[in-house]
Amino acid sequence: MLKLLFWLLLIGNAALFAMQRGYLGATAAERHEPKRLAQQLHPETLTILPANSEKLVTPAKADAPDAAVATADIAKDRKPDATPPETKAAADPDPVAPPAPVVACTEMGNFNAVEVRKFDIQLSSLNLAIKPTTRSVQEAASHMVYIPSQDGKEGAERKSAELRRLGIQDFYVMPESQPNPALRWAISLGVFKTEEAAKAYIGRLIPQGVRSARIMARNVTSNKQAYQWRNVDAATKTALDGLKAKFPNQEMRNCPG
Repeated sequence: MLKLLFWLLLIGNAALFAMQRGYLGATAAERHEPKRLAQQLHPETLTILPANSEKLVTPAKADAPDAAVATADIAKDRKPDATPPETKAAADPDPVAPPAPVVACTEMGNFNAVEVRKFDIQLSSLNLAIKPTTRSVQEAASHMVYIPSQDGKEGAERKSAELRRLGIQDFYVMPESQPNPALRWAISLGVFKTEEAAKAYIGRLIPQGVRSARIMARNVTSNKQAYQWRNVDAATKTALDGLKAKFPNQEMRNCPG
C-alpha cells in the first residue's frame, strides 16, 4: 500500500513539473496578459473610437427609415386618448334611467274645518299638476275598553267579583237600560281619547289576568276631511312630503282599499 502511494505521488509531481516546463503545452501564465497581447496579429490596424464617433452611429442610420416607420406605428398604437371627458360623455351618453315608480294613491288627513282652510291655502300655492279629491272621514271621538255581557245581570255580578279578586276596582257595570243592546250588563273598564291609549290599557290588564276585554269606538262623527292623490309621480310625492311637514299632526298613508 505504501509503495502504491509513493508511486502515485511521484507520477503527480512529474506531471506537474512537465506542465510548468511547457512540455504538455502552454502554461497557465502564458494564457494571461501581457503574453496574449504579444501574440496578437497586426495590432497596428486596431483603432479605438470615442463613444460619439460617426463610425459607430453610421450603421444605425442605414436602418433609420424602417426604424422611424416602426416607431411611428408603435406611437400610433400607444397614442393616448386625448378626447375631453365632456366630448366623450356627449358621444357616449349614459343609458336612459328607468322612470321613477308611481304611487297609485296616497291620502293625507284627517282635517277638521279650521285645518281644511289652512291646508287649502298651502296646497294651492304648490300648483301641483295632480289635483286631489276629498272624502269625509268618520272618526271616533273616544274609545271604550269593556268586557262584553255574559249571562245578563248574574254574569255581570260574577265578573265584577272576579275583577275585584284580581285587584281591579275601577270599572262600571252598565245597566239594562243601556240604549245599545250589546252593552246591557257589559262592564266598562275605562274610556280613552285614542285607540292607541285603549290598546295600551288592555296591555296592562292582560298580565293581571283580564283577557276578555275589548275596544269599542264611541261618539262617531263625520266632520273630518281627507285628501287623495292618484298616480303620484316622484316630484309630486316630494312636494306632498314637504306639505305634510307643515301639518305634523296629520297622517299620510295609502288610500284605503
